Amino acid sequence: MKMQFYRKNIFARRDFLKLLGLGAALGAASCAQAGGDLFFESLGLGARAGRRGRLYGAAAQGAHLDDAPFAAALRRECAGLVPEAGLKWRALRPSPAEFDFAGYRRLAAFAEKHGLAVRGHVLVWHRANPPWLAAALERPDAAEKILEGHIRPVLRETAPLIKEWDVVNEAVHPLSTRADGLRPSPWLKALGPSYVPLAFHMARAAGPELTLVYNDYGMEYGDENGRRRRRDILRLLERLKKEGAPVHALGLQSHLQAGRPLGGRAFTDFLSEARGMGLALHVTELDLDLSRLRGRTGDVIRLGQNTLAAYLDALRRDGPVPVLFTWGLSSRHSWLNAVPGKNAQGALPLDDALARGAFWRTLRRHWAEA
Repeated sequence: MKMQFYRKNIFARRDFLKLLGLGAALGAASCAQAGGDLFFESLGLGARAGRRGRLYGAAAQGAHLDDAPFAAALRRECAGLVPEAGLKWRALRPSPAEFDFAGYRRLAAFAEKHGLAVRGHVLVWHRANPPWLAAALERPDAAEKILEGHIRPVLRETAPLIKEWDVVNEAVHPLSTRADGLRPSPWLKALGPSYVPLAFHMARAAGPELTLVYNDYGMEYGDENGRRRRRDILRLLERLKKEGAPVHALGLQSHLQAGRPLGGRAFTDFLSEARGMGLALHVTELDLDLSRLRGRTGDVIRLGQNTLAAYLDALRRDGPVPVLFTWGLSSRHSWLNAVPGKNAQGALPLDDALARGAFWRTLRRHWAEA
C-alpha cells in the first residue's frame, strides 16, 4: 500500500526528498547563523510537514504577490501553491477562441523561482465559467469538443509544472432530485452523467502522468446534508472506478464550520471506503469559518480550534493524508472576507498581520508534525 501511495501521489518520492534536503540545507545555514533553536522556531508549515514526507501549501492569486510581506510569508510557510482563481474557465477563456494564462503564469513563475510545487484547479466546474459558455454548450454535438478543446491546451500549458489536477469539482448535491445525486449544471445538461468520466478520460489522454482528483465539500459533518454527500460521492466514485475512469484521489475541500457537529465514525468509515477503492485522500481547500460561534474574538478562535483538531485527528485515524492545502494563507486575503456574515479572523494559519495564530499551531500539532 505504501508503494502504491508513492506511485499515485502528485509528487514523486524524490521530490519529497528534495524538499527535505532543502529544509536540511536551510537548517544548517540558520544554525550556523543563529543557533538550532532559533531555526526550529522559524520553520514554516511546509518545512515541518516536509520532514515527515508531507506537502503543505496554500491557495493564492497572482495579484497577492503585489503584497510583498504576504509573498514573503508564502515563501516562508509553503512548499506548494494552488491558483485560487487563475486556472478557472472564467479567468482562462475570455472568448471561445482565446486563452489567457497571464494570471496563472505570474503565480507559476513565483512558484518555480522559489521551488514550490503547484496543484491544478479546476478543469470542470458548474461555477466560475465565462458568459459565452452556457450558450455554446447548447449547440448540438458541441459540448464534447468544447470540453476537449479546453482540457488539452490547459494541460499542455501547465504540464512542465503541475502534476496533479482537480478534474471535476462538486458534481453532486444533497438536494439533487436525481437518483445518482448529480448536481444540475451546464455540463450535466449538455452531456448527461457521462461528463464526469469523460473529463477524467480526456485529462488522462492529455496528461498520462498526472494524478487526477475528484474534488468536493461537505463530507465531514454528522447532519443529513453530510450523510447524503458522503453517500452520493461514494456512489459516484464507485461508478467511476467500475467504468475504468482514471481517478486517483479524492480531494476534501474541508471548508470547516466551527460549531457544526462533525460526522464522527460515519466520516472515518467514509474515508476508509474511499481508501478501499485505492484512492489517496488529499485535503485541497482547508479553512475554518467561525461565524456560528459567539463570544470574544480570542475565545471564539480558541474554541474553533477544537473543530479543526478533531477533523485533523479523524483524517489520520486509519491512513495517511500526505497532502494538505489551505484555501489561503492569511486572513488578509481570504475569500471569506467577501461573504456577508462571515469573518476570516482565525480562519487560516496567519492573521491579518501575517503572524502565526491558533490555526497555525493546531495544524502543526495535529497534522504537520503528528
